[in-house]
Amino acid sequence: MTLLIFSYLLAAFLFFFSYYLDSRGDRNTNQFTTITMASAFVTLFVAVTAHLLYLDNTSISVFVFRLALIILAFTLVSVHSFAYAVPYYGKITLPRVFGALMTVFAAYLVFSTGIWVEWGISGFRIHSNSFFGLAEGFTVFAYVFLLGLPLLTLVSIIMRAFTMKSRIYRQRLLFLALSLTAGLFSGWLLYQFSLYYYWALPLVPFSLAIFLILAQQAIQVSTLLDRTKSVASLVNFLLLGVVFSALAAAAVAALHQFIPVSPLSAVLVVLLAVGFLTLRESLARRLHRYVRVGSEYEAELEAGLDSIDFGAGGDTVIKSTVALLENHVEASTVEIMVADDRGRLSTAFSSLGSKNEIPPGNKAIEFLLGHTESIVLKTQAITLHAYEEIKGDLLKILDLSRADAFILLREGHKIIGLILLGPKKRGADYTAYDFSVLSRLYSNFFLVLYYLKNIANESVVLTVDREIEFSGQVISSIQENIDRVSHDKVDVDFVTRSARKLGGDFIDFIQLGPEKSLFVMGDVSGKGLNASMSMVILKSVLRTFLGETGDFKQLIVKVNSFIKNNLPKGTFFAGVFGLLDFKNNLMYYINCGVPAMFLYTSAYNNAIEIQGDGKILGFVRDIGKFLKVKKIALNPEDVILMTTDGLVDSTNLRGERFGKDRVQRMLMDNRGYQSGRIAKFLYESLSEFVSRELDDDITVLVIKYLKK
Repeated sequence: MTLLIFSYLLAAFLFFFSYYLDSRGDRNTNQFTTITMASAFVTLFVAVTAHLLYLDNTSISVFVFRLALIILAFTLVSVHSFAYAVPYYGKITLPRVFGALMTVFAAYLVFSTGIWVEWGISGFRIHSNSFFGLAEGFTVFAYVFLLGLPLLTLVSIIMRAFTMKSRIYRQRLLFLALSLTAGLFSGWLLYQFSLYYYWALPLVPFSLAIFLILAQQAIQVSTLLDRTKSVASLVNFLLLGVVFSALAAAAVAALHQFIPVSPLSAVLVVLLAVGFLTLRESLARRLHRYVRVGSEYEAELEAGLDSIDFGAGGDTVIKSTVALLENHVEASTVEIMVADDRGRLSTAFSSLGSKNEIPPGNKAIEFLLGHTESIVLKTQAITLHAYEEIKGDLLKILDLSRADAFILLREGHKIIGLILLGPKKRGADYTAYDFSVLSRLYSNFFLVLYYLKNIANESVVLTVDREIEFSGQVISSIQENIDRVSHDKVDVDFVTRSARKLGGDFIDFIQLGPEKSLFVMGDVSGKGLNASMSMVILKSVLRTFLGETGDFKQLIVKVNSFIKNNLPKGTFFAGVFGLLDFKNNLMYYINCGVPAMFLYTSAYNNAIEIQGDGKILGFVRDIGKFLKVKKIALNPEDVILMTTDGLVDSTNLRGERFGKDRVQRMLMDNRGYQSGRIAKFLYESLSEFVSRELDDDITVLVIKYLKK
């Protein structure tokens, strides 16, 4: 009975799964939670039955087995009722009444015919008395509840699916039908197997788990199926699921035949399972190289968006963007709406030639801005519970241009614009792959809409060098929208200069309260327009993430994930995040690759290097374990100076680096001045040193503590 441990583990998993579903508080899953809980009890009671039979406790095992059958019947009638509720989840009286009557009938059948179970030399057998002379009680139970009711449920699901007008709801029902079919087929196979190998009885309830896991995914799917991806998934399932499952089952059976039941055999079964899973994952990674998943257009679309010429004017930018969306995403129509300073959205371009407006304060737009959602598919608007309150408003926006998807572009909690995508050409649907690609290329679409909102106006379009003008405006807006630190305990100032007016150096201050202020300083990889846009996006998401988390370290983890997943490939950020706590005279900071950070303290009358180890953001996906929060106690006359790599790595005509030593000496020589003068003196010293134009952007931040 080595396999009993798996049945008990399965029961525990199903109990936990039902608790998880219940904790989500989604009314749409209440019935499904009940089904999951009932399945957990069925699994547990079957395992206990097998355990008691193994211990020769026949009387109690019979009672427990009968309870398992009744709960199984309740589970199946609940599935039948649930099938009528999906996808609208309304209360349908007739299936509920039918289910209650069928559960009572199951209890009567089980106890009136005296169903019992036994094991013998020939294996596992279920016996019962005759039911009104028609057939054995268990035979009637099997035909009614294990065959008839599931088939009735399956037929009703399929019939409802083909009467559904909504493609996403039709898909949900068909997926639910497939889930039920998989559960029924696996249950029949396991039951037949247990008739010949009595030790396999505890495996039968695994068919419930198969149904529940697949059904839970089916009722939550919010994007339409990608047919190419489905074929690839089927290949993966056949090669990695069916084949490996058969091999694993054969290996366990062979092990059970040759090794007596003992703790050692249980350990061997577990090790065997781990070995098969490891081998399966290794083959899955190799198989992915040869099985193409989805209509993969991401690389071509990204390359096209990167090559847009923003110096050619607004019309060219729009035409290029629309052409890329039509050719690669295969959108039949495209409408671009740009927001004015009040937040009113107006059509800047429409394939249909329409002119639409969305006034400020639109309920759906405000919801999406508040929840940091950017990509919405029509199928998601219809099905996702999170959109229930704004479902009508979302559909109205999509209906403006008969769209099936839209991209919302934001700067913090301010909307920049919308890109609405019409139905796909040749009747295809927007899928999870489309959602993923549009999400990953968000920064490219942000660049287009930011350009149209802030740059494509007459006063700027007429300039000679639009890219330089654009980048200059971006940098200017970054510097103007800073919560300058204003506190009588501290003097904070900075200098930032961009090489050839195009740069990615980043500095920002955010006031968190009267006694706390957050600062960020660093260098976004790259130069020119892309680096400038990355600055704007980072500034926006930083304030957004501050509204989601109050944990200093977690804030940086979120920023790292955003850089890794949303900004153009190869983007990274090297800098420092700091938190000034004036109440306790402390500074907390996390170094993320800032090259030079010095502290002058009057206690030692010296400037010491304090940055320590740092991890640049954007390279490592799980960066949390590499981040260390450090703390400095601040005293009067303490000065903290930090700078980006553009300063320390600058070279003069002889090839000499400016270096950290010069920074340290400059701090010591000028520590008595105000912070602004210290930063300015350092920049002027660099200019004299290089005697030419800067090759890289530089930023110098100086924090001088005045009093406790």
